[in-house]
Amino acid sequence: MKSINLTKFIRSDLIQYEEYKAVPSAYDISEQNKVEIEKINKLDANENIFGPSKSLNSVLLKFKGFQFYPDPEYKRLRRVIGKYVGIPENNIVVGSGGDELIDLLLRLILEPKDQVINSPPTFGSYSTSTFLNRGVIINIPRIKDFAINIKKILNNINNKTKLIIICNPNNPTGNLTNLNHIIKILDTQKLVLIDEAYFEFSNITVLPLMKKNSNLIILRSFSKWAGIAGLRLGYLIASPFLINQVMKIKPPYNVNVAAELAGLVSLEDIKSRKEIINQIIMERERIYKAIKNNNKFIIYPSFGNYLFIQTNETLFFKLRTNFRQNKIAVRYYDFSSTGKAFRITIGTSAQNNKVIKILNNL
Repeated sequence: MKSINLTKFIRSDLIQYEEYKAVPSAYDISEQNKVEIEKINKLDANENIFGPSKSLNSVLLKFKGFQFYPDPEYKRLRRVIGKYVGIPENNIVVGSGGDELIDLLLRLILEPKDQVINSPPTFGSYSTSTFLNRGVIINIPRIKDFAINIKKILNNINNKTKLIIICNPNNPTGNLTNLNHIIKILDTQKLVLIDEAYFEFSNITVLPLMKKNSNLIILRSFSKWAGIAGLRLGYLIASPFLINQVMKIKPPYNVNVAAELAGLVSLEDIKSRKEIINQIIMERERIYKAIKNNNKFIIYPSFGNYLFIQTNETLFFKLRTNFRQNKIAVRYYDFSSTGKAFRITIGTSAQNNKVIKILNNL
């Protein structure tokens, strides 16, 4: 075989690119720690530990159409989502999780060197997708209590700005953005993406603003509330014009049949899903109350299915050891904006009790 320098075929800006580091899968954690998957307390990825609707397995087993491609426009799924959200289906496009929809949107709007304004610490996919689509990410760090820096955001908007992204509630910190700040950003007449992946745990949305703001785009997900993160399903809400443009560039069958069925089943079984959501919210508040007076930590109120906690360096490394020994996986952070911190997904009552015990017994 001839030795060919394959580097020359790769985009020059990607040769030294460091990919986005997602949390390891349950399988990887099991392999690395020599622990059975069933014994792992996986609280590191904001997954819904309670899983999907109980009827999903039987629906998938009975389905006879896996040999056929899905409807490329996903008309039925969009119609059912529209009924759930309270908007027409032509305001909705579905995708293989929020990551794909972020990528599609940026692919649609970005010319080389166009700017996207971001507010870290936040979801890492925004900056990754901006870079991969040849845009420039303008990071404006959050300020006290992880609020967005509205003055700096407005001051940094210019003729190269294409999009401002706000995660609401923010991942990983759990806080909501002041509605008046969002309105001020919309008033700049730039495109604004509000990521509401955790909407069901906050019940707060900017959707009413869409009537007067055609530049508003909302991203939502089935991963968290519906418990189907592994099937990948999300949707964008936007003006019919923008939805049409995204529909033109998306792959024709970007959502697989199993994910489509899971979305439909979740929305048909909304009552039991809401019961699980309420249980997660109650557990979230229980953990918060159990930890908030512990002066070893700073724990932040959350509107997601997770809690964000800061601590000092000594306790940070001690906690990592304790969590590992107790087979608990959480997400760790060590940024200049956060210091030593970790994010804990809300689990079952028994799992949450383990977390509380470890934190309060340090």
